[in-house]
Amino acid sequence: MRSIIRLLLVLCTFVGANTAFSQTRTVNGKVLDETGGTPLPGVTVALKGTGAAVVTDEAGGFSIPVPAGGAVLEASYVGYLKKQITVGSDPELLIYLSKSTANLDEVVVVGYGTQRKENLSGAVNTVDKKMLINRPVTSLTNALQGTVPGMAVISRPGDVGNDLGSINIRGRGNLGTSAPLYVVDGVVVSGGDFARINPNDVESMSVLKDASAAAIYGSRAAYGVILVTTKKGSGAFRVNYNAYYGTQSAAYLPGFTDAYDYAVLYNEAETNAGRSPRFSTGILDTIRKQLNPDLYPNNNWFDLTLRKRAPMMEHQVSIAGGEKVKYFLSGAYFLQNSLIPGKDLRRYSVRANTESQVTEKLKLSSNISFIRDGFDNDKGNIDFTTLSRLTPLVVARQSDGNWGSINAGAVDAALASGNTLRKLAEGGRSSYATNRFIGTLNGTYTPVKGLDINGLFSYNFLNYLTGTFTNTMDPLISFVTKAPLTSTAVTTNQLDEQWQNTTNLLAQVTAGYSHKAALHEFKILAGSSYENFKDQFVRVIRKGFVNNDLNAINGGSANPLNTTATGNIQQRGFRSYFGRLNYAYDNKYLLEMSLRNDASSQFAPGHRAGWFPGASFAWRISQEGFLKNNDAITELKLRLSAGRLGNTNNVGNYDFYDGLGTGTVVILDQQKQDGVYPAKIFNPLLSWEKVDMYNLGVDATLLRKLNLQLDVFDKQARDILLQDPNIPIEAGLIPDSDPSKTQIPSINVGKVRNRGFEFSAGYNGRINDFSYTLGGNISKIWNKITELGGLKEQAPSGYYINRVGEAIGSFYMYEANGFYETDAEAQTYNPAAKAGDIRYVDQNKDNEINGDDRVIAGNDVPYFTYGLNLGVNYKNFDLALLGSGVSNVKVYLESEASQAFFNGAGVKKYVMDRWTINDPRQDASYPRLSRTGTVNFATSTFWLFNADYFRFRSLSVGYTIPGKLLDRWNMKNLRIYVASNNPFTIRGDKRLKDFDPESASQRSTYPALKTYSFGLNLTL
Repeated sequence: MRSIIRLLLVLCTFVGANTAFSQTRTVNGKVLDETGGTPLPGVTVALKGTGAAVVTDEAGGFSIPVPAGGAVLEASYVGYLKKQITVGSDPELLIYLSKSTANLDEVVVVGYGTQRKENLSGAVNTVDKKMLINRPVTSLTNALQGTVPGMAVISRPGDVGNDLGSINIRGRGNLGTSAPLYVVDGVVVSGGDFARINPNDVESMSVLKDASAAAIYGSRAAYGVILVTTKKGSGAFRVNYNAYYGTQSAAYLPGFTDAYDYAVLYNEAETNAGRSPRFSTGILDTIRKQLNPDLYPNNNWFDLTLRKRAPMMEHQVSIAGGEKVKYFLSGAYFLQNSLIPGKDLRRYSVRANTESQVTEKLKLSSNISFIRDGFDNDKGNIDFTTLSRLTPLVVARQSDGNWGSINAGAVDAALASGNTLRKLAEGGRSSYATNRFIGTLNGTYTPVKGLDINGLFSYNFLNYLTGTFTNTMDPLISFVTKAPLTSTAVTTNQLDEQWQNTTNLLAQVTAGYSHKAALHEFKILAGSSYENFKDQFVRVIRKGFVNNDLNAINGGSANPLNTTATGNIQQRGFRSYFGRLNYAYDNKYLLEMSLRNDASSQFAPGHRAGWFPGASFAWRISQEGFLKNNDAITELKLRLSAGRLGNTNNVGNYDFYDGLGTGTVVILDQQKQDGVYPAKIFNPLLSWEKVDMYNLGVDATLLRKLNLQLDVFDKQARDILLQDPNIPIEAGLIPDSDPSKTQIPSINVGKVRNRGFEFSAGYNGRINDFSYTLGGNISKIWNKITELGGLKEQAPSGYYINRVGEAIGSFYMYEANGFYETDAEAQTYNPAAKAGDIRYVDQNKDNEINGDDRVIAGNDVPYFTYGLNLGVNYKNFDLALLGSGVSNVKVYLESEASQAFFNGAGVKKYVMDRWTINDPRQDASYPRLSRTGTVNFATSTFWLFNADYFRFRSLSVGYTIPGKLLDRWNMKNLRIYVASNNPFTIRGDKRLKDFDPESASQRSTYPALKTYSFGLNLTL
């Protein structure tokens, strides 16, 4: 009887259990990043104990049946800590995942493949793609500022289409170009191609910094490699729409004085020179009260010429999905108005990435992108040097309707002809357009498990066309005499057109095999590639068009004297073999070795090939028994690496040939005779520039929340190309700073050394509904030129010099030391100097100031950089802040940028704090006023300004609409936000405050911009 009762109880329990299990309900939910509150697509949500699982969509959403009696869900995602949630009665479940600071399971893109982060033994950094999106930046390059230690991104101010920025990794390594190699979806692209990638299309980005990580790219990886993988589709069909609208304004504009202060200072300068003041008391009063603007206006030419604000916007739509056939399609429209009226850049980009699992063993994929950008400017061109030279007393337009001809009460044809308003209205027009196409076909065949054979073919095409038409312009009419000022006329119009066509063909095959046996794990890669690069360039200038409305070259004068044509064709081939071995023992000891052989047609036969090895070792100390399962130190890894890299950026395509030029070679019978002449002496021994690099690194994760990374490196560049210093002057060869124009051959003799460290840290935390992440990085580089072909220094170039023992980018000039206190002291060194003029240090104590007294005076290369980022999330609100800075950097601002009355130009406001007889301060911002500048305008440290800064790169505040509302609108995700780029800068210089600290040393430039925008992210 007892046995029967037991059997009945078991049966009842079994039936009851199955009845309960059969009663299910569907739970809908979202998986979000706990720090930023952003959706996490691709998260696996599993019903614990059943094996049932689903994957979240692009909006982080999921839908899964669970037992009615309750269940436990487990969410897991690469780079995040797993989380278990007990299902309650909530209609929608929100699961917040905490980022695993160590991210050991994260898959990192490396050269020709991927690796788990835990298995990396080289110096590799990844860029969080959240730092790239939802920002009103004009290029992907500029979006990287402050994100990676040791990577200096310089965003030089520039007009639309010319503000793409530049990147330098681990310091300037040679005396020319030190740009990294850009690889997008396995294809080498130019810096311009990289800069124009839409940030919303980026899936992942890796920066390879040491020789071990970058050696697989050999001869072109000397200055780092940046790898980009664009998005691929998977799962259910989804649509994303991202858009913003913003306004741009100048972060800094030159601060020139108004007309009254200009006139007062002008009088002072005349008095200092022993001349009578130009402006009487009555005229000064007329200027101050603006009683006669036809003769004495008060113009701010930057305000008159430039827009106060210029709009910019972007719209990007993408669709993605698929299972056996995966797809990602996107299109974007970007509009950026220039501060210069009439110039508005438009960029259209299209991307189509597909992947098809044709059979169990064969996978085919394609990546196609097309980008077109350009503008049609219906106004004439202006230059900022001319704009900076216009004084406030130059009339823009007279009351009689004619363009201004008066400066400070008198006719001034020279300055009046630079009237930027007139040039914009009548000067001509210009256009610019580029078409960029990159198409890639990729096939992967897997004959057996672990073996992948991959073939890739790509075609990269760039077409560039620019045209500038300069109009004829009638002469200005004198406001005084009503007669034409003939010198102000433009009597000949002309059309200048430039066309460039560049193609790059790549064929590549690789084979990779991975195998794991017990405690041993192997990965082997071998491959070969071939590239064919061709570039064609044509420039034609023709003058003498019948009118200003014609747009074709053949509309100009047929007289050969009115036509100038230049052009060239460049071509080179590149063949490579490469391989890599990865070995891991017990997930503790990691070894990586790589080797690449590159051969380039840029070198003579017998010297075309070079070998580039790299090796690294890592010890995961945290996997040892004495640290394993330690809650305080969850990850600790020691890394060592060494290798050799190469550089070909400074090598011409035909430098090993005798260079020939064409043109006039002799005069016979008083007539020019054309012919061919030697243009450059060849060097058949020309070889690769080489970089040897050593790296020591430590990765650590503490308390599962604090991630630290430290790298120390020594990077030595040798065989740098320099013009042969041993060629005697008697040889008659012409040197030139441009290697393409010099007649002196280049030889491999230079050496440069960079030593430095990089440190980064990140911390994640959460307090109830409040979560945050804080990160920062710093890097310091010591740069030194160690060899110049036997020379101690090269001849100074402007205010720069290359000298053994000093850094690249060193300023070379007189050292300013306050102001002369008396005329007698001043005239000891210069008979023309007086008290209040700049005092220069007599370095050699010979009581004379000459070229022998010049010294190294700082540097314009950012060798110390740092960045900070902060992310905060509270319920549906999020805030993100990104900043970066540099230290110990200087900039030389010359001519109108800093010097009063330079060649007839205006005066900066900071000149008001000047040395005067009545206030002879040594700490004055400006010397005794003068207009000639023969003493004070010498190249000296007085005109060096502090370019240190910390800039808030990006600030954004967003709000994600609650899911209940989205369900009503059939939306999966909707976030709205406001953002700003470059909203605020903390500057190092306190003397001259009207220049952007990222500007290059120069006279004038298009202003740097700050932007404010409103945007949204929508997923359907």
